[in-house]
Amino acid sequence: MFGRVMTKPDQPFLLDTLRAEIHGIGVLAASADPDLRVPACPGWTVGALLEHLGGLARRVTGWVDTQTLPLEWEREPPGGQGVLGWFRCAADGLFRSLASRPPSFPCQTWSPADRTFGFWRRRMAHEFTLHRVDLEQALGLPPAVDPALAVDGVDEVLTRWLAEPNRPAPGPTVRVVGRGEVFEVRCGGRVWTVTMPSGEGNPTVREGPAERPGTRIAGHAPEMYLWLWGRGNAGELAVSGDAAPLRRAVARSTSHGDH
Repeated sequence: MFGRVMTKPDQPFLLDTLRAEIHGIGVLAASADPDLRVPACPGWTVGALLEHLGGLARRVTGWVDTQTLPLEWEREPPGGQGVLGWFRCAADGLFRSLASRPPSFPCQTWSPADRTFGFWRRRMAHEFTLHRVDLEQALGLPPAVDPALAVDGVDEVLTRWLAEPNRPAPGPTVRVVGRGEVFEVRCGGRVWTVTMPSGEGNPTVREGPAERPGTRIAGHAPEMYLWLWGRGNAGELAVSGDAAPLRRAVARSTSHGDH
C-alpha cells in the first residue's frame, strides 16, 4: 500500500517549488485577515507568519550573498510598508539569490554535511511549503503536498534536523532524551531506522529497515511529512507501537532556529 518508490526531487524541481510556494503564499495571504490565527503556530497570526518568512528570506539571502551569517537583518516591514508587499519583495530576492548559482556551488549553511547552494534550495522549498500549508489550514482549506517533495521532506527532517546536533546559529545545540527506542519509518517506497539515545543526546538515523523495531510507522508520504512537522496526526498513518516519542523528538529538534 505504501511501497511505490517516489522519485527524489531534483534541484530544478526544488527551485520551482520555492517559486510556486512564494506565489501561493502571496495569493492565500492576500485573501486572509492579517489577524487570523494560525493553528499550527501557536501565538502566530497570518501577519506574523508573513513577518517570519520575510525576515527569514532576508536573513538567508544575506547569508548566501555574503557567505557570512548575518547578525542583524530586517525582521519586519519598515514603517508605512504593508507586510504582504514586504514579504513578496524579500521572498523574490531569496529566489533570485538561490537561482544565481548551481546547486553544487559551495555555500555557507548550518549543516556540516551540506555546504552548498543545494542545501538552501531544499531547506527553503520545505520551509515555504510548510507555511503555505499553515495558511491553508488557517483558512479551512485542505492542504496538498507533492508526494515526491514530501518523501524528500521526511528524509530532511530525519537526517538533517533530528540526527544533526548543530542548529542555525545563534541557536543552541539541541539534545533529546530517549530510552534507546527504535523506530522504523516507511513512506514513498523508502525506509529509515531511527534509534533514540539512551539518556540525553542525539538520535542516529540510517536508511534501511530496522532489525528489531519497537515501533513501525508507515503511510503515504504527504501524511508522514505533515505528521512529522506537527501539521497532521498519527491517525492517518499505520502505527504499530508508540509513535509519540519520535514525534516529540522531532518537535524538540525543530523548535530552535529557522525552520
